[in-house]
Amino acid sequence: MDRKKTGAGPGLSRRSFLTGTALGITSLAAAGTFPRPALAKKVTVTYWSPLDPKSGNARAKAEGQMIALFTKSHPDIAVEVQPVPWQVMGQQVIQAVMSGSGPDVAQLSTTNLPDQVGAGTAAPLNDYVGKNWSQQDKDDFILPWDNTLYDGQKMAHYWNSLLNNEFWYLKSEIDGDIPQTWDGLREFLTPLQKKHGKPGFLTGLSQQGNAIEFTDWLIPAFWACGAEYVLDSGEVGFLNENGMKPFQWLLDMVRVHKLTPDNISALTRDNLLDAMKGERALSTILTSNIVGSARGVLGDKLGLARQPGPTGSCPAFAAGKFIMMTRSCQEKEAAGLFIESMISAESQFINAKMAKELPSRKSVVNDPWFDTPEAADLRFAVDYMAEMKHVFKFPQKTDFLQTRLALAAQQMMTGTPIKEALERVASDWDQARQG
Repeated sequence: MDRKKTGAGPGLSRRSFLTGTALGITSLAAAGTFPRPALAKKVTVTYWSPLDPKSGNARAKAEGQMIALFTKSHPDIAVEVQPVPWQVMGQQVIQAVMSGSGPDVAQLSTTNLPDQVGAGTAAPLNDYVGKNWSQQDKDDFILPWDNTLYDGQKMAHYWNSLLNNEFWYLKSEIDGDIPQTWDGLREFLTPLQKKHGKPGFLTGLSQQGNAIEFTDWLIPAFWACGAEYVLDSGEVGFLNENGMKPFQWLLDMVRVHKLTPDNISALTRDNLLDAMKGERALSTILTSNIVGSARGVLGDKLGLARQPGPTGSCPAFAAGKFIMMTRSCQEKEAAGLFIESMISAESQFINAKMAKELPSRKSVVNDPWFDTPEAADLRFAVDYMAEMKHVFKFPQKTDFLQTRLALAAQQMMTGTPIKEALERVASDWDQARQG
């Protein structure tokens, strides 16, 4: 059976999804982090993060508190945070490690780990993180343990969990539940667009930022149509009639129904986030980790729904950022302690409450705080992931394939037939993965 096609179907409760550990936050922290003797000398761990501690935003403040929790319990280890933009983090880590000047630890975007492993820049963590964990400790992670396992070696741990395909809409201008089929959504948005004079649905086909805004909804749309992103063989799984359906839907939204503007080729994720904050579009699809940013501006005006698909909701596209030790790390014991602390239940709870990011641990989500109004956005994401789970592990060179798909969509917008554009993608992908 194709592993990519397995997973829990609709109807799985959040309680069932999160079972596998009965540990609470306090007990898990105690079980997952074992006391170790102080290091012989004071050392510094260099940590590359996409979050700038000087920015003052909620996510950066939360990470600062997570680091403070670690340094308080490990006064012999200093952490030097060096911010690196997430869009170039993967490439810069590879370049720096290859030149012998890489960081000890890095936090990477969802797609980067396979490339780090392929380049030999990630160091195995088996002897440094969770060495004495039980199977129960390992089962406490929300995302599959095997997703960061390569040839039996644990090459990274999930720093957080992430729902890539949340449907965002303006509740202040959209009254009622969002239809969960493409046809229903079209009929629903058409009169609202005319009434409010703004795009009904916005997406972005820019290749900047590895085209994540586009592929974050495209990949689960493939699944909903009966296609795949990448097959176990390594070949693309969308060069077929089912794989063409999401592109046809988007083209119809632009050309036929006029619900999406024809200038989307230049739009990035940040453009869409700004458009929603400024109430310049009725809906879009974005990720769970930036809901807090929009909520801070829009408040109750922002609504969340599952991604509509051809016959019903698309599967949840669950992923997460990684934290890894690099091959150039000089203080492996200290780096391992730091990683273990950052993924501990206590740290993950800090990040959930302050930054409103999904934790990597089931035990954290089981805390009563997740049933409060303050945690409603996180609870929505957890329930979606629980009830429409789709197991997925990114292949190597995903960034190349994502940007190539965005280019193909841009070409379709200017008249290239869908099949022809996808055939070019498949050919370029075969050359890239074999080269």
